[in-house]
Amino acid sequence: MNFENSKTKENLARAFVTECTDGARYQFMAKDAKAKGYGFISNQLKMIAKNEMAHAAVFYNFILCNGKNDCECAACGTQNIDVCAGLPFTSYVLPEGLKLTSDTEKYESDTLYKEFEETALKEGFKDIAKAFHHVVQVENCHHLMLGEYFAKMKSNTLYRMKQINKWKCSYCGTEIEQKEAPKVCPLCSYEQGYFMVPTSDE
Repeated sequence: MNFENSKTKENLARAFVTECTDGARYQFMAKDAKAKGYGFISNQLKMIAKNEMAHAAVFYNFILCNGKNDCECAACGTQNIDVCAGLPFTSYVLPEGLKLTSDTEKYESDTLYKEFEETALKEGFKDIAKAFHHVVQVENCHHLMLGEYFAKMKSNTLYRMKQINKWKCSYCGTEIEQKEAPKVCPLCSYEQGYFMVPTSDE
């Protein structure tokens, strides 16, 4: 199929806008997390924001190079693409923002990008389908991570475990073995919110 007339071209544009929106929201969330003393989660949110912008760049380049990932033409480009998409304008304030963005990531991984992958395959754009496939996996990881942070924050177990745990300061690297993360790092004096939060996949 001709790329210019394909549904995949529209899907790439929608995916680009979606990822840019998500990236901005995570930056807002990171700022809120840091203001509330959650330095580690703030840094994790910044990392997710970078992931989203990396996805946006992949989608953008596919549009510029007409569905090819090996184009070296500096003159590539396209005319305006009308994008019709429902974009979630949800709260980014913690802890509720973690749950809302986790739900958004689940929709993107389980529904939106899987549909885009299937369409790309049907239209013969294997490279684009592969890119959507990989993004599905990343967005699912985001969904699980954010959902777990939210659950821990709501149950007041973000920095408290039933068993002895190795808590590592994300700023200086100090490790402490106890049930609860120290209120203040004994080495760098950074607050508890800079200790790494363990998740079930670790």
